[in-house]
Amino acid sequence: MFEDFGSYEFTGTAKLRMPYRLLTPSGFNSGVKFPLVVFFHGSGERGSDNEKQLVHGVGRFARPDSQAQFPCFVLAPQCPTHLDNQPIMWTGERERIHLLKLEPGVATPLRTALEIVNAIQENYAIDVDRIYITGLSMGGFATWESLIRHPQKFAAAIPVCGGGDSSYADRIKHIPVWAFHGENDTSVPVECSRLMIKMIEKAGGNPRYTEYPGVGHNSWDRAYTEPELLSWFFSQKRDKSLGA
Repeated sequence: MFEDFGSYEFTGTAKLRMPYRLLTPSGFNSGVKFPLVVFFHGSGERGSDNEKQLVHGVGRFARPDSQAQFPCFVLAPQCPTHLDNQPIMWTGERERIHLLKLEPGVATPLRTALEIVNAIQENYAIDVDRIYITGLSMGGFATWESLIRHPQKFAAAIPVCGGGDSSYADRIKHIPVWAFHGENDTSVPVECSRLMIKMIEKAGGNPRYTEYPGVGHNSWDRAYTEPELLSWFFSQKRDKSLGA
């Protein structure tokens, strides 16, 4: 599967040099605009080899049968393990990730990754009404935060075993979300997803939520094989009334 993805690097405004992989759909030079799937990996796939981020989950979107039915660009950036000699996650320092409070500024890895999204959007034939976002574990947190910070940008989201600041639920209630979590997750408590879903529903949204009984942290193994996942995901379109 690795060979299907082009290998690139990007240096953002924060001067972080971030490796990323990009799958281009067949016929992407035809003038037709295609959807873009943004995939955020988990903490175990951090690094600089530009390969580990393709190990879990993202293959569902890149498989030949998936591309035949739902052709799309697939972007998979890779978060470093350290920044300024400190362990780092997509959304900031490791010890703060479970506080579920949005920081005033965007952490450098997430900021850089979202700048890559913008660059891809500017340089390829991307359907701006069909930019999708998903991620697992640490990447699930990045998915939720990206929605909160850019509620007008994404058509739909699949956060897997992640969490976010539920006080912003009203801001993202319009976005189609299908969240997943394992009931027995000891790395990211299942309450992280339950609370986000509860608060979005309370705000008037209609998110989907699948919780796997008896499953631990690796709920992505089941989430990304759900039969209806792709048909649901790619049927969503961004609300044009929200602007660019």
